[in-house]
Amino acid sequence: MRRSPFLVAAVLVAAPVALAACGDDHDDHDHDHVDAAPAIDAPATQPVTLAFAAEVGGAAFACGQSYTGIGTTSATYVGTDFRFYVHDVRLTGPGGEVPVTLDVNEWQTAEGLALLDFEDAATGCQTGTAATHTALTGTVPSGTYTGIAFKVGVPFAQNHLDATTAQAPLNIPAMFWAWSSGYKFLKADGTVDGDGFNLHLGSTGCGTTGATPPSAPCANPNVIEVALTGYTPGTSTVVADVARVLAGVDVTVNTPQTAPGCMSFPGDPECETILPRLGLPYASNPALPQALFTVE
Repeated sequence: MRRSPFLVAAVLVAAPVALAACGDDHDDHDHDHVDAAPAIDAPATQPVTLAFAAEVGGAAFACGQSYTGIGTTSATYVGTDFRFYVHDVRLTGPGGEVPVTLDVNEWQTAEGLALLDFEDAATGCQTGTAATHTALTGTVPSGTYTGIAFKVGVPFAQNHLDATTAQAPLNIPAMFWAWSSGYKFLKADGTVDGDGFNLHLGSTGCGTTGATPPSAPCANPNVIEVALTGYTPGTSTVVADVARVLAGVDVTVNTPQTAPGCMSFPGDPECETILPRLGLPYASNPALPQALFTVE
């Protein structure tokens, strides 16, 4: 059969167009494949356990235990309580500091606050519970670490909550002063010759009284900044030894009309050597390098 020249021409024109169209589809497919962004893995993390210990003169703290050689008169001190809050926990590696993301439990919060508790409510304990908490747990970016840093205290935003309704571990009456002052950041209590000699650290000069929380930072926040080297997670222990901060005070004496021991408030002579050894200024006494914490 004889084909129309017009039909042949139409077929010849259409064929290159079809081939070009197929080529464009193929090119687009390859282009899409090349441009697809590769999956990015999240940074690897590792669990950490950060051990702490409480001591008095190099010996492990225990309620009712007697410790000799304490203070300027080498007195005998009997432990009755030892607890403190920490937050902003960091580890130091080759690239600098990285934050520790704390696990959330009855001792540790999602905001990075934790209570370390070494009393066990045994005979000789002033107050407390049988449960103790002597190690922080959490995660950090995978790596090697040689230092630890943290703050002893409660951040201002949490420091003036109502302890009767706050979540653990900020719901412990023994660790709370009042809304006007907030929490006891550190509570290291003992007796000497039957009389109490207590160390309570917390914010002062908060500008309010009663049940009204302050709206501005306290004049004396009294948060301790701690940075320690030579620390290996899982191997090292952060040791808090209260005898080192009591070394410059006569624990057998307490100034009349003041709290027993040092409770951080202005005008207490027993605080004049204690707070500086915590790394905090007090009255006209400048801060010294903190002596409470070391690494073992």
